Amino acid sequence: MSLNSHAVHICHALWEPEADLLTLHDRYLHHDDLCESRVPTKWASTSECLVNLNDVLYNVSSRGPTYQNGGCFMNRLVLPMLSIIFLTVGNANSQLHAQPQSEVKSPIKADEQVTFYPTLGWRVDQSPNADWEINLHGCIFEPGNRADGLKLLRELTGIDIEKLTPEELKLFTQRAGLFAVDHERGKAVPVQVGGRTFTMPESEANGHFERPIRLTNAEVNAATGGKLGELSVAAILRPDDARTMTGTVHLVPRSPVVHVVSDIDDTIKISQVRDKSELLWNTFCRPFRPTPGMAELYRSWAAEDVRFHYVSASPWQLYSPLSAFVSEHKFPAGSFEMKHFRLQDRTVLNLFSSQEGYKRSVIEPLLKQFPHDRFVLVGDTGEQDPKIYAGLARDYPQVSQIFIRNVTQQSTDAFRETFQGLAADRWQIFLEPTEIKILR
Repeated sequence: MSLNSHAVHICHALWEPEADLLTLHDRYLHHDDLCESRVPTKWASTSECLVNLNDVLYNVSSRGPTYQNGGCFMNRLVLPMLSIIFLTVGNANSQLHAQPQSEVKSPIKADEQVTFYPTLGWRVDQSPNADWEINLHGCIFEPGNRADGLKLLRELTGIDIEKLTPEELKLFTQRAGLFAVDHERGKAVPVQVGGRTFTMPESEANGHFERPIRLTNAEVNAATGGKLGELSVAAILRPDDARTMTGTVHLVPRSPVVHVVSDIDDTIKISQVRDKSELLWNTFCRPFRPTPGMAELYRSWAAEDVRFHYVSASPWQLYSPLSAFVSEHKFPAGSFEMKHFRLQDRTVLNLFSSQEGYKRSVIEPLLKQFPHDRFVLVGDTGEQDPKIYAGLARDYPQVSQIFIRNVTQQSTDAFRETFQGLAADRWQIFLEPTEIKILR
């Protein structure tokens, strides 16, 4: 089949009344020619969405087209008659085309703020000039200590602010205020990354927005000066707004590499999770304290080109002080995964609950994304880390080592049943970081 006839066939199919993507997928699965179509749809983050139609047809049966099209289609899309504006033939990529920055109208008001969370980027295949898939994640909100939010948080934590010292009260006001902001719903934040401009999907009720984008290898090289370590992302603000709101994407330029997935509370930061009262005071009223020796250990691993991923059951509202803690105490920079929490839940148990399903759900995608890389999991005995990590190691052979900080003062024998079936050199319970065997 010639390129032109392929285009004619696709065009014919798309003009059929109520032709859906699964039908088109079955009909055109084996055609490799690419064509571009501009489809107006209420699911697009801009008025029109330029997509790689072939990628949609090829991937729709195994995964939603959202990831292939930069969030254009949020659900299975039915194409009614006359839905195609025009059809052109040629090569295309599977993402929204970037808009010129001069054409972007920023929805970010002067009293609103955007926080970007550290994410990951990787090559779509192993070829040295492959495109990069970049995940972007952020939150838009209006700062300010809402009186009702602060009151509710005081009730949830049970902290009597009348008994706080001036320094403790200052910290409580700062950190509790992170839970009392006004999250902005329905804001499509424009961002600039890799020299291009993209519009994020509209923010959720909690202010969060997230979306993968695709950049060429040349664009990533130019943006990072060829170092391929960190890629900067910035929110596009209004012309009269002189502020800057930036974030970082951590790049994984080659495989295989070693990834360290680290818990935070009671692993690298003293939190006393098993004592809920102390946990709350350490979280809201006291300076964060590092676990002695862990920063030095992690820096020694980072010198060997190890990638770090911080996974915590703490809520996203605490990202800013935790990020400052990681930087201040010179832990290696890395991606972050934290838990969503709403004050409307009205339960302090949901504030820091360590859920097995949650941690596995954020670690498992890393293991699947980098199947040829080795993973080291670091946690503590305070809650469920041994059980979670042992389960992952049984299911994913690339988990080469597990290190568990012994905060409960239990003997190693107490964990043999938990790690049953795993080789003895794949897991270790430690009291001091100096006990940890050399990273293989």
